[in-house]
Amino acid sequence: MTAFAHLVQNDMRTLYRTGYVWVSIVVFALMLLIAMHASQLDFAGYENFVAAIILFDVVLSPVMLVGLMVLLERSEGAFAALSVSPMPTWAYMAARVLMVSLFSLAQMLLLVLAVYDANFSPVALTAGLAGAACMSGMFGFLLVSFFDDLNAFLLPMIGTIMLLGVPGYAVLLGIPQKWLLWHPTSGPMALIEQAFDLDARQGLFTAGATTIVWAAVAAILAHFAIGRMQARIGGS
Repeated sequence: MTAFAHLVQNDMRTLYRTGYVWVSIVVFALMLLIAMHASQLDFAGYENFVAAIILFDVVLSPVMLVGLMVLLERSEGAFAALSVSPMPTWAYMAARVLMVSLFSLAQMLLLVLAVYDANFSPVALTAGLAGAACMSGMFGFLLVSFFDDLNAFLLPMIGTIMLLGVPGYAVLLGIPQKWLLWHPTSGPMALIEQAFDLDARQGLFTAGATTIVWAAVAAILAHFAIGRMQARIGGS
């Protein structure tokens, strides 16, 4: 646990040093300003639309931040130093995913509280947001393991973010969610939708189960991706 705490502190320093914290505060302030104006609108009947927008936002930051932080560590040699340290791979992965997920999760929860004045389930919303954010962060490790250059990483990063947001597009296009049960973020999307529909509890267990399964799959893939990057540094 000491290694985990040290890595969390290191990630916090990295986010502060790179200026992301300040940029995030400015962007969030602008989003909050827009949200305060949007709060005057009537969202009755548009809950699924709100859920889709939330999913888009919550998958964006984790993929982007994990990739950029890993690329920065590689360019500065920090990743190589971490690779030869006694640091467990799971601790490195968990610390990074925790940090970027908390940023995304906190912003979305605050925005929902500012905009949405009807009843909703904080538990279901938090579970959906956390599931989507954590999965996105772990898929960020998998994606960045194939790239060494920022310019080469950017376009696939955008593609990955769009791919993770597919269940949201389905809502906007009227495509039944049951056709997307195979998709990693279909479970989190269903949890977010149910957070705004307190009378609908059908499929809640399935949504939670698929979220847990896909989170486990993403964690395994991320673990192997980190090992692959470490092996390349070692010349294996």
